[in-house]
Amino acid sequence: MNSLLPRNTTQLERAVEKVITEYDNPALVPEMWNADTCPRNLLPWLAWEMSVDDWETDWSEEKKRHAIKESIEIHEHKGTPSAIYRALAIRGHADAILIERADCIKHNGEATRNGYRRRGGPAMWATFRIILKRPITIDQSQQILRMIASVKRNCCHLVDLDFTAAALRHNGMATRNGTYTRGLITI
Repeated sequence: MNSLLPRNTTQLERAVEKVITEYDNPALVPEMWNADTCPRNLLPWLAWEMSVDDWETDWSEEKKRHAIKESIEIHEHKGTPSAIYRALAIRGHADAILIERADCIKHNGEATRNGYRRRGGPAMWATFRIILKRPITIDQSQQILRMIASVKRNCCHLVDLDFTAAALRHNGMATRNGTYTRGLITI
């Protein structure tokens, strides 16, 4: 391999040159910028370049590709309920319910007493609640909270993650070891 680097280059610079010349084929460039055709070992770098905010190394390859594809839409709609829904779908909660103004009830007949909203008055307009259809562990809730914090508006506050409708059952699937809660994670 012919090198254009001077003799006094470091090992790191030589390693970078080797990697660059390895992928020097111009025909590979469009493949590397596409989430569907990017080589598997380069997916973390593509995710970094596409500013994927929520990324786990233990995700399946399909889930990683899906997160990269959704990144552009999430960033275009960041700060809106649409971005939160898309980010929740990446985490496997596409059927989640987002309730805006969760702590703002007026007695004008618009809100029903179903437990989704609480009394907080007009000062609490910038709150929202997320209701999940499946139970999650405490670790998963922390991941979801980090993901929501990266896509929500800074002036809006998440009141709680609620999955009491899909609470744990006494069927032996979950044990009382502190991994799960009883269905409500209050922020």
